[in-house]
Amino acid sequence: MARLLTAAQRRRYAQEGIVFPIRVLSAADAERYRLDCDALEAQLGGKPRTVDVRQMHLHFRWAYELATCPLMLDAVEDLLGSNLLVWATELFTKHPHDSAVSIGWHRDAPYMGLDPELAVTAWIALTTSNRPNGAMQVVIEPERKKSRESEGNKGRRHGHGEAGLTGVQMDQMIDVTLEPGEISLHDAHVLHGSGANRTSAKRVGFAVRFTTPEARPASEGAPAILARGNDRRGHFALWQPPDENDCERALAEMRGSARQHLDSMLLNLKQATH
Repeated sequence: MARLLTAAQRRRYAQEGIVFPIRVLSAADAERYRLDCDALEAQLGGKPRTVDVRQMHLHFRWAYELATCPLMLDAVEDLLGSNLLVWATELFTKHPHDSAVSIGWHRDAPYMGLDPELAVTAWIALTTSNRPNGAMQVVIEPERKKSRESEGNKGRRHGHGEAGLTGVQMDQMIDVTLEPGEISLHDAHVLHGSGANRTSAKRVGFAVRFTTPEARPASEGAPAILARGNDRRGHFALWQPPDENDCERALAEMRGSARQHLDSMLLNLKQATH
């Protein structure tokens, strides 16, 4: 029995690889978590790179609580089943009028080093996310899992914008427009990217990468937190949820986890391209 998603939403996800919007937080809670993200960015110098702001759920209590929001877990459970692991978290911030930050067209599968059928990404909007401020855009490809491009792309990144897509793909592109507290869920095969923030307001999104205990990570001993259910497989190094602790220590530990996670993803991509 489904916990949150309707039958129509589950069909859409199966057919298109993405479903949105799904309300999981109140606007007030989204604002509270946005302030936590702002504070973390300030501690990292104000405008850190996305690759440096990841794996927060392993070290900061607020990030763990956000990554395991009950309604979001209900939605993911409808897609992956009752045993859920948080494998990764990433902060995607675009500052006002920052033309330097955009995300090229890509698929997640080659980077993850996981069975793509056992992975779901939740993208949490902590501010409004729309085309002017650089919302995620996806190409709707019902045959994305079977297409030669999905297999042959091998994680190759393309520049964002019309030049990075074929004419057919341009016709299939949609904007993932979200309000604070709403999420989108997408699979590892979806072709997606995002443009720059052309507005005077900051755009903040928090991504949570979910998998299941049945998945076997390419990186032995990959850390994960059990978000729901149980893990009888032991393929991941299970971490305990973080406690409230010294901020400087948590920051230093997060930097180490972020580097380790990025190195693992780059290795996965290298292996996927050979």
